[in-house]
Amino acid sequence: MPDRFKYSEVRQEIINALRTDLMGPQSENEILDENPKSSYIIGMLASQIEERESSTAGEQEVDSDIAYGDSEDYTAGEDDDNEPIMTTSFKLPTSIGISFYIASSTKAINIDVKWGDYVRSVEKRFGKDGKEFNHASYTRQPMVSTIVVDFDSFEKNIEIPLKEDSNVVLHISKISLKKGYSLVTAYVINRRGISDNELESMMFQVEIKAYSKNGDRVFLAENICRDVLAKDEFYFEQRPILGRGRNCAATWDEAEYGRASWVKSDFIPEYEFPGVSAALEGFDKFFFSMRFMSNPKNKSGVLERLNILADSYEKWIQEKLIANDKMSNIEFKKEIGENVISNCKEAQNRIREGIALIANDDKAFDAFCFMNRSMLLQRNIMSFSKKYGSGIECNFRDFVDPRKQDTDFAWRPFQIAFILMNLTGIVYPEHNDRDVVDLLYFPTGGGKTEAYLGLMSFVIANRRLRASETSDYNYDGGVTAILRYTLRLLTTQQRDRITKMVVAAELIRQKEYPKYGKEPISIGFWVGGGVTPNKFAELVEKADKPGEAKRKRNLLYKQLLTCPFCGKPLTEDEFYIDPDRKSVAIYCADRYCMFYKYKQDRIQIPVYLVDEEIYAKCPTIILSTVDKFARLPWDVKTNALFGRVDSFCSRDGYVAIGEKTKETSTLNPVRPFLPPELIIQDELHLITGPLGTVYGAYETIIEDMCTYGDKKIKPKYVVSTATIKNASEQTRCLYARKSTAQFPPNGFEIGDSFFINEISTKDDPFRKYVGVCAPGQSVKTTLLRMYAIILQTSYQLAQKDEYKDVIDPYYSLVGYYNSIRELGGAVRLLQDDIPKRIYRIKTKYNMDKVRYLNKKVEITSRMSSYEIPNKLRQLEATYDSRDCLDTAVATNMIAVGMDVDRLGLMVVTGQPKQNSEYIQATSRIGRAFPGLVFTLYNPYRPRDLSHYENFMGYHSQLYRFVEGTTATPFSARARDRVMHALIISAIRLKYPEMASNEGAADIAALSDIQMSEIKTLILDRLNIVKPEVRLDAKNEIDQFIDWWKMLAAQGKPLRYYVYGTDKYNRLMNYYGQSCKDTEKATLSSMREVENAANMFYYTEE
Repeated sequence: MPDRFKYSEVRQEIINALRTDLMGPQSENEILDENPKSSYIIGMLASQIEERESSTAGEQEVDSDIAYGDSEDYTAGEDDDNEPIMTTSFKLPTSIGISFYIASSTKAINIDVKWGDYVRSVEKRFGKDGKEFNHASYTRQPMVSTIVVDFDSFEKNIEIPLKEDSNVVLHISKISLKKGYSLVTAYVINRRGISDNELESMMFQVEIKAYSKNGDRVFLAENICRDVLAKDEFYFEQRPILGRGRNCAATWDEAEYGRASWVKSDFIPEYEFPGVSAALEGFDKFFFSMRFMSNPKNKSGVLERLNILADSYEKWIQEKLIANDKMSNIEFKKEIGENVISNCKEAQNRIREGIALIANDDKAFDAFCFMNRSMLLQRNIMSFSKKYGSGIECNFRDFVDPRKQDTDFAWRPFQIAFILMNLTGIVYPEHNDRDVVDLLYFPTGGGKTEAYLGLMSFVIANRRLRASETSDYNYDGGVTAILRYTLRLLTTQQRDRITKMVVAAELIRQKEYPKYGKEPISIGFWVGGGVTPNKFAELVEKADKPGEAKRKRNLLYKQLLTCPFCGKPLTEDEFYIDPDRKSVAIYCADRYCMFYKYKQDRIQIPVYLVDEEIYAKCPTIILSTVDKFARLPWDVKTNALFGRVDSFCSRDGYVAIGEKTKETSTLNPVRPFLPPELIIQDELHLITGPLGTVYGAYETIIEDMCTYGDKKIKPKYVVSTATIKNASEQTRCLYARKSTAQFPPNGFEIGDSFFINEISTKDDPFRKYVGVCAPGQSVKTTLLRMYAIILQTSYQLAQKDEYKDVIDPYYSLVGYYNSIRELGGAVRLLQDDIPKRIYRIKTKYNMDKVRYLNKKVEITSRMSSYEIPNKLRQLEATYDSRDCLDTAVATNMIAVGMDVDRLGLMVVTGQPKQNSEYIQATSRIGRAFPGLVFTLYNPYRPRDLSHYENFMGYHSQLYRFVEGTTATPFSARARDRVMHALIISAIRLKYPEMASNEGAADIAALSDIQMSEIKTLILDRLNIVKPEVRLDAKNEIDQFIDWWKMLAAQGKPLRYYVYGTDKYNRLMNYYGQSCKDTEKATLSSMREVENAANMFYYTEE
């Protein structure tokens, strides 16, 4: 593989080409054949005097949202905090500036002002037809002026005309601050007079640079000069902010101890974001080998290695934190230091507890070995299926051969440490750790998924090893872990990894039968009805709905496109659908696969897709989208997901408590399963706003259903994200847990928390951000200019032998948009304007070939779930393939879960509303190779302009600017929406006599004790989440129950839900439907949470 610096080199070539095309110049004394006003769109200053003369036009809003229609103007909505400013037309700026801090004792600094003037000349030329014509050319004249700014010569402001051109003015302002510092802003202003030739009054490629004459580091970081110690700021001391731009960005040299020797303006700023490493110094890559740790004979060696990790962490806490010089500062120690050290020590103690547990508890160590075996086998299956599935002949035995080094895999230190931390709370349910929400906080692409997959496999084995015939609960089987995501794209890609882990665990269970249980280890995809059918009746053709069943069957086939073991494609012939037996058995067509359909003792792939079969089979792992849990009040069969079964039917499977069965069924009574012990929520930062509010309310029921025994043992919650702030507040609102532990806990520096170490970009190029903002131009113009030069340059570089091995990551351009509306405009540009501009570039720069944009895709919520894998496969096609994509335009569908290693180039159009979305989206780029992200800012949007002017500061402290998330599960409006659904869910699922549809009429039969139990369940949660509304909520519960009883006593019989209301009243109706006063609008999916209003149009007849 080529050196990463070679990728960095080709990446810089693209940036340089963009800089040359948008701003210029090609050379100091360049001669242009076209007017520089047309040639360049960035870095220009118009005359301030001309600006005043022409500012009489009526106001209009300009290009606030890339209104690509020729004459359309777009007005931002009332809820948009980034509304466009009002302007007369597309006006060029007349000044730029930079702001910076210095010590008040600084006597003087130097300021250089550079720009280019273009002089037009005309010469006579003869055309091909022999006719004479005038040919205009434009010659650049570089201009430089150096000004010494003496701070003693003025008090607050001064204007200094430049010697080289007295109509160009340097304006300096100085504001004295506390503690002996000053804030200085230097502007260069164009005050050239009005001219017949507008070009003469314009300045191009303007730059202003402040520096100390003798090279001293006189420019100070913001945090040094500020009077307040910001709690999150000390982490970023190694990445200080030393300046801000005004109508431009500001850049500076590498700071030392928060000081720089120069600050200058830049119209196309660049910042390289450093990568991180999960490797630890002194630990070999295979130190935590899965193969070594899966062998019970290696117990002493395993414990030795784990203790070395714990010892190293303890040493780091002592040397890097406790003995740190910062701890001598009393304020720092009290406000920050002691808390940081306490969090790290707590994590270290929990790791030690986990090691002690597997040392002293044989079953826990056995489960630990099982976890390592299953995770190793999962990786082996991934390697095998990737090769065999692509058509290359190979034998699975070669992929599990212990003699081959490449068949072994190892844990990253943070992964094994996180697992160790959580073992005690899993093995001993009454331990305090069970109530802690553990947050796995690690940068995107760092390996979070493997960490919680390992924990899941430990939980599965530990539970089954402790099965007992005398227990009240059956530990062998039942849903053990629930894994929840928020978006379809995420589930599509992560699903493959999880399914392979399940297959690996099931292989081990079969080999060691019955040690790890008699029930198969399996997985159920419990997702929305638009993705998989909810009922088997939907798979049977109906005369009144021709083709509907076929469409539903096609949805099933799209859920598992390849065999999870061998990787070969699955066709509809491999899906054995039996609606009568409520079964979808999936096999493989490959004769060498373990799931081969024509084997004598054939084994089906342990995956369940239809809701009804999931309830009947109670798979070990439920993979779900969060919105699915809105089904709880609608379907009593969901009881089965929580282990609440009371009988088993030899034909249909497990029967949930309260579920009605056919009279012909043969039922055998069974013990209930132990409820799910582990609930994992990935991408926690997405559980926010209306979705988080509704989700947090339903969590009341989910946790209660997972709670068991006299001691009220609750499930363990593990959450993960790469971008979050105030996590403990969010987990309190969502899960009503008072304690949240982030892992790895922060140290004193952003670049070192022991388990995560920042890698200097000098040693390893990572992801470079480049900012572009073109005031005076429409965003449409800037966008098409950017796309054209980037696409053509990457094509041109691909023709060169020097770069052909490193160009692939930058060949396919991913365009990221904040709305489908903006994206739609870009699609139109790609069809026409951009190809035309590419041809113009080829001619202008004398390039050999022009790039044709033949392959384009769109990744948005408008596409069906089954299309996602195909789109991802297209993105993986390399530039020398006929299937290689030229562009992929996308919305925030790709902000999480899209892991395509080859992608290295993205253009983000407009600053996303949330910084977490910006980080997540741009983290899709540069996962395997140095990435390149261009951010196009809209100069007519205040937030965009602010991010552009603080480009270096913002990107250097990117994670600091992540906003806090919000979820208000029991606010007044949230209670209006979901309180009744919680009460109905609790009553239907907890009390079998109330479970059936007819049970709705028996509300008056509930005892006072039962009603008190329901009230207590909700109010106890309120005491933690929002205690101030307890009284209101109590009254609302009473009012709803009274209303329900009154409805049940009316003429027509009451049901929870019926389609028509001729014979029955119904308690619930689907949210979004027209609801009567006698029924409650109830969510059936959390995708509906943001419906704002229903409008009905009545006509009088």
